[in-house]
Amino acid sequence: MKKVLPRGDDLYSEDVFWVLLDYEVTRSQRYPSALSLLQLEMTAIAGDDFIIRSASSIFGSALNTHLRAADITANTGDQYFIILPNTDEEGGRTVCDRLISVFRNRFETRDGQSISFSLNIGLTAHSGGTSLSKEKMLEETSTALNRSKIKGPNTYAAFSDLE
Repeated sequence: MKKVLPRGDDLYSEDVFWVLLDYEVTRSQRYPSALSLLQLEMTAIAGDDFIIRSASSIFGSALNTHLRAADITANTGDQYFIILPNTDEEGGRTVCDRLISVFRNRFETRDGQSISFSLNIGLTAHSGGTSLSKEKMLEETSTALNRSKIKGPNTYAAFSDLE
């Protein structure tokens, strides 16, 4: 049996994320393999301002617990990006469904307080090859995220649904 160790609340910085996104896009172009990108917006809901200030850490830890070690996560404020290497659209949808399911629940802090999260997720996926573009993927996830926001909290939209 393989022992699984949680990754904690460590997320990549924005600078490192852009380098890793460039790398994954280039790799997927050269050795055609699926690549998915999620853009996620999180809103924390709690009765205590102290809990709200620690929401990012709580969210990051829970997020990393429910992603693969190969998945690359970064955040900028209340926006998160997740690169899913070797993941097609169906796999990306599965991740979106899992995240929405997990974050519908309330989380309890060490001191007994509770916090919940509301998510909106934009998803795009590409099968790889020379037509893959980082700029296009970023544009598509942003468009899909905006559609998710229109649908309401705890939803996701895939760019392919909008075409």
